[in-house]
Amino acid sequence: MTDPSFLVCPDFMTKWYRVSCTSMVNANVTEAQAAETLRNIWIMTNEDLCLQWHQQVIEDKHLNAERRCLAKEEAEWQKAVLELEEATMRADERKKNCFKHLPIPVQPHPLVNDEEALVSKFALRKLDKGHYVELYYWTNHSLDDVMINHCTRDNDSMV
Repeated sequence: MTDPSFLVCPDFMTKWYRVSCTSMVNANVTEAQAAETLRNIWIMTNEDLCLQWHQQVIEDKHLNAERRCLAKEEAEWQKAVLELEEATMRADERKKNCFKHLPIPVQPHPLVNDEEALVSKFALRKLDKGHYVELYYWTNHSLDDVMINHCTRDNDSMV
């Protein structure tokens, strides 16, 4: 439907409206008076239609604003639900893997030795294999021996 305020009042004296005018003509009413009466009726009807149109436009604006407000509230609600679900999932993950999420304490580090200890390759191979390594290989005497004697062999080697 179009806005009735843009409509133009027709000329009721033309031949298209002659039937309407002649039905109103009698001894007391002339054809010009009948056309004027039809024009007044058209104007009153058009003003009523314009008023209804403007009320409908205002109502539509209010409905659209309400829909936008409801859509915004729905989006905020869905966002809150999603955040709650994510927080619940994070809390469950923390419960499952509580050691994974423990804070690492900040402690002062001991001073690092300037000299690196050179361990024999034999002891390192035994450690790699998962075998028992005697404490001798970690003593000062053994570490000094490695500095002098680099060539050591495993008992299982075929040399």
